Amino acid sequence: MAYELVKEEGTRRTIRFTADAGDVDELFRKIRKRINSELRIPGFRPGHVPRAMLDSRFGNLIRTEVAEEMRERLQNSLLEERDWILAGIPVPDDALPAEGSGYSFEITFDLFETPEPVGYDSFEVTIPRLDEEKSLEAALQSIRERMTGFETVDRPARRGDMVLVDAVGVEDAGSREPEHMALRLGDDGLGAGLDDLFVGLSKGASFTARTEPFDPPASGDAPETGRPTLFKLVDVREPVLPELTDELASKASRFSTVAELRESLRERIRLRYESERADLIESQVMTRLLDRNPFDPPAYMIENLKGDLIRDLEREPDEETRAFAGEVARRRVREFLILRAVALREGLEPGEDELAEEAGRTGSRASALDRLRNRKALRFLLDRAAVTETDPVPGESAGPPDGKPAWIWRRTPPPEGGAVERQG
Repeated sequence: MAYELVKEEGTRRTIRFTADAGDVDELFRKIRKRINSELRIPGFRPGHVPRAMLDSRFGNLIRTEVAEEMRERLQNSLLEERDWILAGIPVPDDALPAEGSGYSFEITFDLFETPEPVGYDSFEVTIPRLDEEKSLEAALQSIRERMTGFETVDRPARRGDMVLVDAVGVEDAGSREPEHMALRLGDDGLGAGLDDLFVGLSKGASFTARTEPFDPPASGDAPETGRPTLFKLVDVREPVLPELTDELASKASRFSTVAELRESLRERIRLRYESERADLIESQVMTRLLDRNPFDPPAYMIENLKGDLIRDLEREPDEETRAFAGEVARRRVREFLILRAVALREGLEPGEDELAEEAGRTGSRASALDRLRNRKALRFLLDRAAVTETDPVPGESAGPPDGKPAWIWRRTPPPEGGAVERQG
């Protein structure tokens, strides 16, 4: 197998590939055998269709598949040797192989050239400072809350209480048993607004509610709503937060004392902060680098990575998820290309031993070269980051943009003969 450059014009390279007759014949045998085994023709067992019939009926298919596999094989071999990024899908000629002779064909490659990187001499990065004691106390409080018990109380329900509730659709009342459930008021476990309807009510109170759009339709049409549901408050239970003792520490963890638990949590907080700190610095450096170097990457690279991201999902994605996957893929491709450009400009090349070891893990020298260069480029950039630590802003939250849910529970008139009891 061999190849030669036959034409160079701008970013386009036309390469002529040549495969030996022996390699071509071996591939014909392989493709013919596979197709023969897959055929289901009356009167013949799978894999035992006569060659003459096979070639007569499927000869063009066999030649096409041989051509496609040979082209892919030789093209991949070339790209392993050449340090190229392609701007698009390569375009082959329409030459087809024949048994008993060599196979020569041409493929035109359009190369992608990342713009010369600029603005990477320094980066200003701001990250929140670790308040170790505050984080430790929050972790201990979380453990106490996980071990919270609940005691029945004779008073109206408050936020934070656990309420036991019976719920049944208004249409099913009297014909179906109600569903028993426990709600922690304030968690909005069944959707926005429902917990608030229980606050101030006492044991035995009931009401009817349904889900409605938070904002009415702009058209003025009647909004779609959920089915009316009858709720009855069966019990009100108050949270009882346990004291932080050695006994609690042994129940909630593998440690026998509070002191041991504290020390373990402190170490985990430090390790997590260092990891998050590194991620934040890297994210900000890459964002600034991409902002200073605007360019559009090859579309096929984005689509390939987007497809990989979507295939990793456990369920079929909706359009919003697909769009988000496309945005993530575009950023990752741009990161890859700009890091590669920095590495090439700065001469950040791996040694042969390092490259051989990395390639031995994946089998691809070209991929190993890209990974090692980009790691060196990222380290090169991170060393130029001036990091400033600031105190977190109290009350800062990353909630929804407008703070409004799409749907909310609202009271509806009680069913005929029913009554709503308000106690408090």
